[in-house]
Amino acid sequence: MRLTRIAEITGGKLINLKDDIDIRSLSSLEGAEEGDLTFVSGKKFLNLVYKTKASAIITGKELDIDKPQIIVDKPDQVFYELIKVFYPDEEVKGQISETAVIGKDVSIGEDVYIGDYVVIQDGVKIGRGTKIYPFSFIGKNCVIGEDTVIYPRVTLYPDVVLGKRVIIHSGVVIGSDGFGYYQKDGKHIKIKHVGKVIIEDDVEIGANTTIDRAMIDKTVIGKGTKIDNLVMVAHNCQIGENCIILAQVGMAGSGRIGKNVILAGQVGVADHINIGDNVIVIGKSSVPKDLPSNGVYGSSIPAMEWNKWKRILAYLSKLPDILKKFKS
Repeated sequence: MRLTRIAEITGGKLINLKDDIDIRSLSSLEGAEEGDLTFVSGKKFLNLVYKTKASAIITGKELDIDKPQIIVDKPDQVFYELIKVFYPDEEVKGQISETAVIGKDVSIGEDVYIGDYVVIQDGVKIGRGTKIYPFSFIGKNCVIGEDTVIYPRVTLYPDVVLGKRVIIHSGVVIGSDGFGYYQKDGKHIKIKHVGKVIIEDDVEIGANTTIDRAMIDKTVIGKGTKIDNLVMVAHNCQIGENCIILAQVGMAGSGRIGKNVILAGQVGVADHINIGDNVIVIGKSSVPKDLPSNGVYGSSIPAMEWNKWKRILAYLSKLPDILKKFKS
């Protein structure tokens, strides 16, 4: 694509252009070659600008370098939008594979793609434009909204509800039983879970994430929330709108999370915890009690030299005795 055309698409100001350039691909500052377009979005990357081999740069302000530049307000966002232009998704036409197994009373909307060896049980409803890729399993009475994408080897247990434009990546399991048992005669007796899972519109769920069904009510993932890979959401949890849940977060049962919450990687949330709106929890932190809205919380310990950490641990073990001396 010609650089002048890219400037038109982005609405940016094109400077330092002597002859129009044919841009073949997009790249990072470090990995760019001649014919590539790259971008710079912050001061910490400016040192890379002078080393890049890219033929042109998208930037927020004019750079002191003799290369063509497209100046825009938000160069990172503009670059992300250009990725969609240069690398469009593969078009999958609406069709149902001959190897798919379709149950009774299944409602399938227009332009739906159902791939090889997909199993769809009785009573399922699938909205227009949805794509279900090979080897996925859709349990009885599931409801799948319009323009949803279900990638290979996804499992939806019965009665799961997906909204519109939901994206479910490979290996996700939604609607499995919650981890619930009671004691009887010295044995662990399984508690039957008959609730539902509701995934609202515009949610994306990363690979190998698991979301358990509620015992009798519902587990809910709110509109616009994005969940990373390898996340565990237990039974009866309710996550609000527009949250970001990063990899390896674990939520125990019946948690409540507000809107616009960010749980960073490996955060652990205890059962029956309430987290308010607009909260950020730093990676590797535990959340053993409720967190009010509009705060940043964390208790993680950054990596340090091992022998130093062992000395700190030794002092920590002596703190109770030291406190007793102060009190006396």
